[in-house]
Amino acid sequence: MFEAKKTLIVVYKDEMLMNQLRKMVETHDDNEQNIVGIRDDSINIVSWTEKVWLGNKKAGNIQGKILFIGEIKGTDKLIPVIDVKFDEYGVRFGWAGNQAIVYADPKALTTREDYDAFLEKLSVLPVPDSLKATKKSIATADIDHESDATIESATEDVPENTDAETAVTDKKKHQKGDIFKGVKKAFSKSVDVFEKANERVASKTEEVFRNKTLMKQQMLFYGVVKLYSDGLEKFMNM
Repeated sequence: MFEAKKTLIVVYKDEMLMNQLRKMVETHDDNEQNIVGIRDDSINIVSWTEKVWLGNKKAGNIQGKILFIGEIKGTDKLIPVIDVKFDEYGVRFGWAGNQAIVYADPKALTTREDYDAFLEKLSVLPVPDSLKATKKSIATADIDHESDATIESATEDVPENTDAETAVTDKKKHQKGDIFKGVKKAFSKSVDVFEKANERVASKTEEVFRNKTLMKQQMLFYGVVKLYSDGLEKFMNM
C-alpha cells in the first residue's frame, strides 16, 4: 500500500527560487547533487504567488503545511515566533506550527571577508551558476580568456623552424634569439594578464557586494537548499 503524498503550499515572490525547490523535491537526483533531502515521492508542492496567498488567506482557505520563501506580506508577524532551525551567514529558516519560512538579512554580511566566505559555501551547492560569483571563478574566466589571446599574439612573433640542412649557423642563432624574445614577451604579457584579472576581480566582487538585491537572492537560494537537505522532512513529519 502506497503512502499518500503530503501537500506543501509554497508561497513565493521569486519564481526561480520556487523552481529550485520544486526541482530538488520532484527529481530523484540527491546523489548527483551530493545532498540528501526529503524522499522525493513523499511530497506534493502547490505553489502560490503572494497575491494568491493573500486571496486564499482572506477567504479562509488555508489548510496543511505552508512554506514562505522570502518576505511575504504578513510574515513579519510570523518571524518573531518561529523556532529557528538554521542560522548561518544571515540566512535563517524555522517554523511555528504548520508555517515555515526561509528568510535572509543581507546586513549580516557586513564585510567582504564574510561575503567571500559565504560565496565559497554557495559555490558547491546545486544552485544556478549565475549566482556562483566567487573570486576564484571570476579570476579563472578572465585569465583563461586573455591567456588565449596572449599566447596567440606571442607565437606570431616566433618564426617557424627552417630546414636544418639548408639553414646556416648564424640563421639558427638568430632564430633561437627570436624564439627567446617571443617566450620572454609571452611571459611578460601573462604577468600583465594576472595583474589585470586581479583588478577586475576586486572590481567585480565589490560590485556584487554592493548589490544587496542580488546578495539577498543568493542568500535565499542558500537557505532553500539547506532547508531541503536539513529541515524539510522534519517540518513535513511533525
